[in-house]
Amino acid sequence: MTHAEEIVRAAANLVKEGSEVFTRDEVRRSIGVTRDEWISGYAAVFQGMRIDHPGGAPNVGERWKGVFRRVAYSEYILTSLGRELLLEF
Repeated sequence: MTHAEEIVRAAANLVKEGSEVFTRDEVRRSIGVTRDEWISGYAAVFQGMRIDHPGGAPNVGERWKGVFRRVAYSEYILTSLGRELLLEF
């Protein structure tokens, strides 16, 4: 499973548990990785998956672009694309 898939699966689990709004740290903990592992391998991928991603975020592939939207500092929701992917997880 790729980091993008792990991130979407974790976000899907959070939403299914009732967390419409979630943080990156909640996603990290749901995946089960340390902060160092998150920073070195997952954080940039998460940024690239945002609909409003910063210009320096990596290319994560068309399927994973625009999955999350930031609604407040450190808080995110699934976009309509993210909701579609939710059905797969």
